[in-house]
Amino acid sequence: DDDPTEGYVDYVDGQASGLFSQSGGSVKLSVDSSNVASGRGRQSLRLTSKASYNHALIILDIGHMPDSICGVWPALYLKAQSWANDLEASSWSTGPDWPSNGEIDVLEGVNTQTTNKMTLHSDPGCSINGKDCQGSQGCSIDAGPYGSKINSAGGATFALEWTSDGMSIWSWSGSAPSDASSDSPDPSGWGSPAGSFLSGSGCDIDSFFKNQQIVFDTTFCGVWAGDSWPDDPTCSALAPTCQEYVQNNPSAFKDAYWTINSLKVFTNSDGSSSSGSSTGGTGSTGTSPKPSAPVQSSGGEASQPPVASPPAPAPASTPAPSPAPVPTAWGPGGGGNRGGRGGRGGPPRIRRRERGRHSQKSIVELSGGINEQTEAVLFRGDGRRES
Repeated sequence: DDDPTEGYVDYVDGQASGLFSQSGGSVKLSVDSSNVASGRGRQSLRLTSKASYNHALIILDIGHMPDSICGVWPALYLKAQSWANDLEASSWSTGPDWPSNGEIDVLEGVNTQTTNKMTLHSDPGCSINGKDCQGSQGCSIDAGPYGSKINSAGGATFALEWTSDGMSIWSWSGSAPSDASSDSPDPSGWGSPAGSFLSGSGCDIDSFFKNQQIVFDTTFCGVWAGDSWPDDPTCSALAPTCQEYVQNNPSAFKDAYWTINSLKVFTNSDGSSSSGSSTGGTGSTGTSPKPSAPVQSSGGEASQPPVASPPAPAPASTPAPSPAPVPTAWGPGGGGNRGGRGGRGGPPRIRRRERGRHSQKSIVELSGGINEQTEAVLFRGDGRRES
């Protein structure tokens, strides 16, 4: 398939290519590290969920992700079903609708980067903390581990809580809270998220983000890793262009693989809109270079977890009464919509409605390998869209 980020990549069938494997209860997604690339580019995998979601708690446990390697651009993200359904096996393109209904980048980076870049991409009209989330630049937060930093710690756990109140993303290298791996996760006890994008006067989350499918992929070069190549002294010393390096150095990509221990998705059991709560921290926000402007890779983690939030609305002359609290009911939600992509020193705790423990069972799990149930419910992992 053609890559929407203009990457030098050839997405192939995982089983036929041998790039998809299972071992010890984990799933491994590899790239070709044996052959000089040709045609579309270096062979790789992209997995897209068959289901789409509106509000969810998604918890990912990875033992390894593609290393911080020049030319590599891996990501875990959620993309709107509206533009996924326009894709054909012969031509993967974001099309004219992107980013209608939004994109949520949970874990992403390029080249020698070691800090995660979390980003929202939206239609015009969504602004968080003074940053416009529109289009390819989006609004982003740099915080938490990525690439080599995750792998050197033996893996990491990521969690995205998406409610009407916004998006909160947690990341833990090594050990995560014990309930994050249970059937009853409770984000209220997890402390400050690595980053938060809060709904408010600048952006109504439910208006801009909906019908989201989960995607894993590993691409090469393209409009971020490739365009930033000349500005990266480590990478540019290896070859004149990103494509030349990726094409002719297959062994450099032997560690550009994902090892997924589990992926759990919890949804609101009654299907209604829900809200949650999280705590806020401090930090800086910025704009994502995906897919236009190049960016310098950065290392290290933020000293305090950042939060992106909209400015407070002006007080009304007569405040509207607050709705009565309704407990959150995270639980089996029927597989989503079936479809065819503060800590100490931080601001005060953000109090929001509809907090509750999550259900005792997730609706989908990618653990213990791909089985018939998981294959049917969650992923089609051959680089083609679900028809």
